[in-house]
Amino acid sequence: MFIKNHQSLRRYKSGFFNSTLLIFIAAATISAQVRSIPVPPPVAAVQGEDFTWWYISLFVLALGLAGTIFWWLNSKKAQKESASKVKETASGEREMNALDADKELEWLRQNPKLTGKKTKQTPQKRRRQDKASPSTAAVSGSNSAAQEVSPSGAAVTNSPPLPIFSIHRLELARPFDALPISNDEDLMTAIEQAYDEFEEDEEVRDIAVRILTAFRKRNSVESLSQIALYDLSSNLRSKAVSVLSEFDHESVFETILLANADPTREVRAAAARGLTKLSCDRADAWTRIAETGEEGRITQAARAAIESGFVDMSFDRLVSKDHKQAYEAFTLMALLVKAGETDKIFNIMENHSDINVRKAILHIIKITKDRKALDGLYLLLERNNLPIEFQEEIDKTIEEIGFVTA
Repeated sequence: MFIKNHQSLRRYKSGFFNSTLLIFIAAATISAQVRSIPVPPPVAAVQGEDFTWWYISLFVLALGLAGTIFWWLNSKKAQKESASKVKETASGEREMNALDADKELEWLRQNPKLTGKKTKQTPQKRRRQDKASPSTAAVSGSNSAAQEVSPSGAAVTNSPPLPIFSIHRLELARPFDALPISNDEDLMTAIEQAYDEFEEDEEVRDIAVRILTAFRKRNSVESLSQIALYDLSSNLRSKAVSVLSEFDHESVFETILLANADPTREVRAAAARGLTKLSCDRADAWTRIAETGEEGRITQAARAAIESGFVDMSFDRLVSKDHKQAYEAFTLMALLVKAGETDKIFNIMENHSDINVRKAILHIIKITKDRKALDGLYLLLERNNLPIEFQEEIDKTIEEIGFVTA
């Protein structure tokens, strides 16, 4: 029994081994066949291109461009606003150029005055003011910003003195750089042909003026000045004035000023336009004329200043809070006093509505101490239509001038 069982076990093991071997061989064969078949390499997945950074860069660029355009538009707007302000200040000149000659001259006389607001006082307030400070009433030139008081005597206002009353002398005119002299052959020929006593043909003189225009030289200015004041042709006088104004130099101021007294409206209009173009300091210009000491020259300049409208504009500038404007008006009034052209001055002293303007003129007369003003001061006292305190100031001024000039 045991032997049979052992043989059966051996046959079972042998069969199992053979079956296992056959399965292994079959698996190896199949594996070998499978490996022999070429397997195509795996196809890598095509990755799509990533445009994220490109989009971000494009967005940043667009944002920067939009910011630049916005800044540029704001800058243009600011420039237009500043340009509009400049145009508004120059609108008077543009309007004047659009009008005919008569209207141009009228514009200059009616040009808006850049002055501070005037302090209006009733006669009652002035009397109360003078009574409240009797020690300073006689010298209101240095204490013009008087203090108003209420009926109870309490102080109401105490504004600072006006700049005009801080001016106590006429300063010397500042020197300027003279234009050079040229010996250019064309210039010298044009100068010879520009004078009507040598060249009667107006067309030739006109050509000479055009040549002189190209030379911003001292001898060119002298020749054009002679044409502007004395040439027989009003057309050439007008052209010469316009050319001089384009030179914009201190040496041309007096000539253009004198052209305002020309008998021809065409020349007066050109002179009025020319004065608005000059950038020189007018206070120095007025003083420079006064310093010449030439009576006829000073008188002509004073009369031309009256004709040009400068004098009318200067009365209110006397009480301007701008020291430069006040001093410019001061120098012009001093020139009028020195020239003896005082009729308009004394008319303002007698009739102007602002007492400070009257006192400012008296302050200038007191500083100049010119005897030419005495007759006008005496006449004001004889009329006896001024406030008592102002008459006392005039009387003291007469005494000071008489004492100095005696």
